Amino acid sequence: MKVAVVDDESLARKRIVKLLKDNEHISSVWEASSGKEAVDLIREELPDLVFLDIQMTDMSGFDVLKKLDMNELPVIIFVTAFDHFAVKAFDVKAIDFLLKPFKNDRFFDALERGMKTIESREKENFKDKVNALMSFLDNEGNQLLKEESSYLENVVIKRGKKYYFVPVDQIKYITSSAYYAEIFTLNNEKHVYRISMNDFISKLDPANFSRINRSSIINTRQLKEVISEGLGDFSIVMQDGQSFPLSKIYKQDFLRKLNIKS
Repeated sequence: MKVAVVDDESLARKRIVKLLKDNEHISSVWEASSGKEAVDLIREELPDLVFLDIQMTDMSGFDVLKKLDMNELPVIIFVTAFDHFAVKAFDVKAIDFLLKPFKNDRFFDALERGMKTIESREKENFKDKVNALMSFLDNEGNQLLKEESSYLENVVIKRGKKYYFVPVDQIKYITSSAYYAEIFTLNNEKHVYRISMNDFISKLDPANFSRINRSSIINTRQLKEVISEGLGDFSIVMQDGQSFPLSKIYKQDFLRKLNIKS
């Protein structure tokens, strides 16, 4: 079986590839980091199964499907960070999905179902489900996406059997650690949350939160000062004294938001 993994977040891709590597039924695994790469890869390599992220920079996972002929459509397992959207769009149409952040057991369940779909020659039935999903999205998708556009008010952290609610307005900054985000709050607590930085920043109100480098997101209401270090470099200092470098990738947007001329 040939598998493709499509996600513009490198760590998310690598995690799925790692989970696939010991499966004796899989002969090849390809990666695509954008929607365009995904379309080209699927047309050229004709994978049997694709893990397809929905929220990508250049186009959505649904846009990828629209560019494919139904004859070249593989079995798809969608990957999404938007739970409300997933429940309404995917559960209703009986198409499997992985909700970020997902556990390994959930991944292997989805993989097994995908393999059974391929082995039982139910791909035609799957194509019918995809057609129904795309029709559903055309009719109701805009409203669903509008509903999903609201930003987080609380981050729900699970520890053992308990769920802790961390108000977003109490977050000072967020840093990444491998597959996890470390959340630092005003009461000096640190919480670990399994999510990529790309997915996390998409759920936070941009009026209050900014990504300043690949591994850091700050609450701009907790910002103390921005320091010009010369040669176009800047550092960020928070109210608690914690400092971060401002990377060149995010510098222009961040400084523009603060009305600072570089």
